[in-house]
Amino acid sequence: MTNRPTNRSQSAEELAKELIPAQKLKQIITEQTPESTEALVSSAEVIGKRLAKIVPTSQGVPTSQGVTTSQIRNIFGTVRMIEQEVQALAESDPLPVPVQRSLQMLRPKLAYQYGRAQDRNKVEMGALMMILSDAISLVGSSVPNFRNFMDFFEAILAYHRYAGGKTN
Repeated sequence: MTNRPTNRSQSAEELAKELIPAQKLKQIITEQTPESTEALVSSAEVIGKRLAKIVPTSQGVPTSQGVTTSQIRNIFGTVRMIEQEVQALAESDPLPVPVQRSLQMLRPKLAYQYGRAQDRNKVEMGALMMILSDAISLVGSSVPNFRNFMDFFEAILAYHRYAGGKTN
């Protein structure tokens, strides 16, 4: 049994696959090439903009109905705390087991955020949960992979805000 959302899982799963194919996510997290950097930036832009889900209202004024910045920052804040423990490590060092555990524990936190999401942004939150969970799986014990994950997550947050993502 997977940890995927039920009921709307097909829509969230389809959106996650549409936003970033598994092979591209693997390239972003596990490679250190100009192509992987370009993939990171372009994918984060697509994901961030889609998560903002800007739609016009009946008055013609655009409004965000997607994932809120608060929802993303809640998870990102935890990742930043984990990053503090990784900063002094060399690229060739393995991630310490407590850091790996903290990173893996983000998955239940993502699931919690998904559970709290409202109907208007449930699919987008589910897609974000799937994308980040899959990215966490790719980090393993690799410091460079963790740093790539951090860059990717930070870029998603930045593009979400740039696209007009709702603050709460």
